[in-house]
Amino acid sequence: MGGDLRDAMDRFQQCIESRDAVVAETVLDADYALVLVQPERAVMPRRRWLDVLPEYVVHEYAVEEEIVEVAGDLAVVLHRDRMRATVVGSDRSGTFAISDVWRRIAGDWRIWRRHSTPLSAGPLPGVQPS
Repeated sequence: MGGDLRDAMDRFQQCIESRDAVVAETVLDADYALVLVQPERAVMPRRRWLDVLPEYVVHEYAVEEEIVEVAGDLAVVLHRDRMRATVVGSDRSGTFAISDVWRRIAGDWRIWRRHSTPLSAGPLPGVQPS
């Protein structure tokens, strides 16, 4: 499945909002991880992220600002998002500064890393500090 970066970004957001692991498989890199450094360092590897996905309920989501930069087969998307969400039964609402690193492999864009910094939310439920 080919496609441009924007299509892959939209599919990634769709898989989160619809909690769709099948769609997630089309955009997650084999080595995907969600990484936080604030409020504490935590890493949620791909398998755990997929396990938590059914319990990631997005009630409202808006991208407030976005910068997309592409250099060959690498892309970085910096964005500030506001969301109301429940993750593993805990409130995960707030504003987040997010950096997504995408790699194009065999013509397909895959998200390799998401670095998420909550500007107004507490610790991420479902992941142990590393």
